Amino acid sequence: EEAVGNSLANIIRSSEQRIIIATFSSNVHRVQKIIDIAAENNRKVAVSGRSMENTVSIAQELGYLSIPPGTMIPLKDIGKVKDSELVIITTGSQGEPMSALFRMSEGTHKNVRIRKNDLVILSSNPVPGNERDVSDIVNSLIEQGADVIYNDIVETHVSGHACQEELKLVHTLLRPKFFM
Repeated sequence: EEAVGNSLANIIRSSEQRIIIATFSSNVHRVQKIIDIAAENNRKVAVSGRSMENTVSIAQELGYLSIPPGTMIPLKDIGKVKDSELVIITTGSQGEPMSALFRMSEGTHKNVRIRKNDLVILSSNPVPGNERDVSDIVNSLIEQGADVIYNDIVETHVSGHACQEELKLVHTLLRPKFFM
């Protein structure tokens, strides 16, 4: 996550573009990191997608998200902010039909129209079986003139799942009665 944070910080710091970042809404730590980086770079943050909106709201209520005052703006107000001062955090990193990023890529999103020179970052890797859907969205975004960055280009994602050797170590150290 530290490497991902550094990559995202470098991208956001050096960009004058409107930035749209698609990630898992359940990864509250990554959402916090994006909000922190945006705030450090004097960018406003809007969220898009029902699960992202719900997660951000609940995580904030429970104290899991700390959002600097004046950082968050409603999605409907993004037109009032200069592109160089905006980050949109969205759902749809897995190419899900009807997700916010899918609707953006199709030109059917209520508040966000992809424009030439938008920077779209996929802070995820496609889950096996979703590769084609993700590729279709990436292609559509590029056709509309957006620049798209994903994990094969810059380290924008690390798995939240332990690798085999880490699981073996935990198993050896804890010697659990059951292990799934």
